Amino acid sequence: MVLTPSQMACGLGAACAVGTGSYFALTRSSGDETPKIKLSEQLVKDGFTLLNFESGNEHQSEWTTILEKYKAGSKEKFEGLNLLGDGEADHANKNIASLKGFCKALVGATDVSESYNKARRWCVVPKKVSEIFTALKKTVLKNEESPAEDNDQWKIKIGSYDGKALPISGVTWPQTGETEQIKALKKGCKDLLAKDVKTYDDAFGEDYRTAERWCIAD
Repeated sequence: MVLTPSQMACGLGAACAVGTGSYFALTRSSGDETPKIKLSEQLVKDGFTLLNFESGNEHQSEWTTILEKYKAGSKEKFEGLNLLGDGEADHANKNIASLKGFCKALVGATDVSESYNKARRWCVVPKKVSEIFTALKKTVLKNEESPAEDNDQWKIKIGSYDGKALPISGVTWPQTGETEQIKALKKGCKDLLAKDVKTYDDAFGEDYRTAERWCIAD
């Protein structure tokens, strides 16, 4: 079942009067007076590429992948979207058409910050964290073990570590020794940015925030 655009824009689990916000930006307070921006514009501003929501075969392989990920997932689902089973040959195309309809309505809405995650997962061309950084022209710190490039930046990074939660999951953090700490953080960043986590995955948001905090030049 495909709802009308107005029903989808206001009924996908988001409040239509919520303040504008980027998934990766600081949350604005409710009292801020900020111009309304379409979710589609915010996504592009944040480095994502919108899928084609019209009929036709453009981005067909991407939609096929997203449909499978959507069916397998349990978070950020579209309220009111009832997918057909796999029994008939044309069901996949009909399901993709339904996803396109929901995405088209969603990204055309404004002030729907709570729906940002849905749009980022299901309505954009799948990309890895590193690819979004490239689109945003963010500089990834050199993370090879031996070169001393970007060492001043790495020193700033380890200097900001508060000793609580590990900066990157799985990193063995040396208690002392600047050189060893930089080495550990470099390895953590290299491994994190090499992961095949994409925009439709549960881990994408957390991986993005972690990499932006520890692996990108200030």
